[in-house]
Formats: sequence, structure tokens, C-alpha cells
Amino acid sequence: MSRPKTKVLVLYVLVLLISFGAGSALAQAEPIKVGLITPLTGAVATYGQSVRNSVVMGIDSINAAGGIHGRPIELIVLDDKGDSTESAQAARRLIDREKVALIIGPVITPAVMAVAPIAQAEGIPMITPTGTGDQITELGDYIFRAAYKDSFQGRIMAQFAYENLGITEASIIYDIANDYSVGLRNAFKATFEELGGKVISEESYSTGDNDFSAQLTSLAMRNPEALFIPDYYSAAGPILMQAKLMGMSSVMLGVDGWDSPDLYALANGFEEDGYIVNHYSQDDESATTQSFIAEYTEKFGTPPDALAALGYDGVLIVARALEAAGSTDPEAIKEALGTVKNIEAATGTIDMDPEGTPVKSAVILQSKGGKWVLVDKIEPSGR
Repeated sequence: MSRPKTKVLVLYVLVLLISFGAGSALAQAEPIKVGLITPLTGAVATYGQSVRNSVVMGIDSINAAGGIHGRPIELIVLDDKGDSTESAQAARRLIDREKVALIIGPVITPAVMAVAPIAQAEGIPMITPTGTGDQITELGDYIFRAAYKDSFQGRIMAQFAYENLGITEASIIYDIANDYSVGLRNAFKATFEELGGKVISEESYSTGDNDFSAQLTSLAMRNPEALFIPDYYSAAGPILMQAKLMGMSSVMLGVDGWDSPDLYALANGFEEDGYIVNHYSQDDESATTQSFIAEYTEKFGTPPDALAALGYDGVLIVARALEAAGSTDPEAIKEALGTVKNIEAATGTIDMDPEGTPVKSAVILQSKGGKWVLVDKIEPSGR
């Protein structure tokens, strides 16, 4: 009676030995060093934490599956606090001291603009998972992104407001000191007016401001049908609250920067019924999207926001490029990053273009009961 048990035990030990040997081989292989620059503290910390979580999750999955051609990815995470100077210093450390093969990040456009010239000059491929400023990829052929451009989302929101909501007059309040906010304002205004709409008033403020009463008073006097607020949640939240407390009944229009769990507290619930353009929706029934949401939620105890989804997509793009490159040669990685296609990702199917920007879909979401509900999904032309 003991022999069957002995055979089972022997087989079990053999499986353990084989698994241990495979794991040891992966551990002994020279790692591919990848740097992540993300704001874990500061005014946009929720962005950085979401990106960090999903990047770690994605790389852990890659390593558990055997790495890239048998080599594990070693991730080095640096906090830039959302500050451009800190971002540049982090990039220098990753390149000069850590000798990374590639940089993921930074997260927000101003920080990306500080790091991209450094990466380009040093010939180190860099992919921002979330930076949307149009000018980012214009800084060099080593610079890539996992998000669509501001001009794309600004145009999408203008079209939705005019064609779907029937809005013909709108006002804009934006951060004049932030390239992200300015770029979105420009794209929305240009498209809205091309369609036949009219921007009847505009007001600006500077990064770090928290009292918008003067600007909102001026805007309220024109009684716009809609108010476009192209900024991060840290500014959009207080603007929404102050606008509603002032009695403005305009339809509130926003962008991907609103997507943060902190928006609800900052806006005090006044984001209700507002619309945003975003990169993905938790209502998307795609198997890949739902699998990502389930894994992230189980691992971190909260559903992923769009920043998390983009961070995960950034890892998928990097992994596919590293596999295609077959080495850590910067030129080979650069060429691969601009040509990989048909990546089934959290935010949809991604085709990278040589300019460095993914061809992908966008969604329109509406705030309902403290949640973002899918209203529309817009596929890029030609797909």
C-alpha cells in the first residue's frame, strides 16, 4: 500500500526540483534593469501610486512567466513628487548610476518634458505611460507614450459636447502655467469653434492656486451652457465645488486628469453628472480589461483607475518591444517600441506608431453616484 504514495512523493519532489531549477536559472540570468519615475508623494500622488502598483503587478507577472527571453526585469522605482526638477534628477540617477536599459515615466506632462531631453541625449528609450502633451514625442525618436495625445482627447470632448449634448456655447477655465492644461484648452476650443460652437468666455489661473472665486464669478456672469475644466483632479475638484456653491448650473466637462479617487472629496460630490474623456472604462466588457481589473482589485483592494490601466499597458508595450528587440541594445528597443502592434491591453487594442504614440480608443464617462459610467466609446479613424 505504500508504493503508490512513494511514487506520488517522488513525482512531487521532481516537480519541485524542476521548478526550483527554472526559478534559479531565471534568478541567475542577468536582469534587464528598468527604471520607473512616478509621483508617490505630492499633489498628484494618487496618479503615481496607481502607476507604481500596476507596473509592479505587470512586471511580477512577466518574471513569474520566465522573464524576457529568460531574463528577469529588475524594476527601480523613484519618487519625483510630480516635480520637474526631481524628475530630471531621477532620470540622471537611473541613467548614470543604475545603468537602466529603459525608463518608464514620468507620469504628468511637465515632468515628462523635463526628462525626455535627457533620455534623448543619452540614447535611452523612454515611455511615459500617462503623459498626453502633444509635444512629448516631438522631443526625439527615443521618446514614447502609452496614452493618446491631448489634441485627441480635447477634440473628442468638443465633438461630444457639440454633437451629443447639443451645447453651442461654452466657457473654459484652465491652468496657464501647465502645458497639459493649455494643450487641452487649445484643442477643445479649436474643435468646438470649427463645429460651429462658441467659446463665450475664458479664465486662467496658475498651478497651486486654490481660490478660483474671482474667475468663476466672471464666468458665471456669462451663464455658459457648459464649463470645460482641463486640469488634474487637485485643481478640478476645488473648481467644481466652488462653481456649484456659486450657483453655476453649467454642464461640467473634463478630461482624464479628473480620474482620481480624491476627486470626490475635493469636489464634495459636485462632480455629479459631469463628463470626462478617459482612456478606459471599468464597464468595458473586454476579457483583457476585466481580467486586469480583477487582478488589480484582488492585489490592491481597490478597483484600478485609468492611471493604473495606462501603467499596466506601458508594461505590456515594453515587454513586447523587449521581446521583439531580442536584446537591451537601445537602438533595437527604440525601433521595436515604434512598431509593435495588436497588443491586447487594459485600455483596448494598441498599435504603436513610429512617432511614439499608440493608436487606441477613447471613452466618454459620466459621474453617477460617485462612479464613472460609460457613455460612449470612440474608436480611432481607420480601425
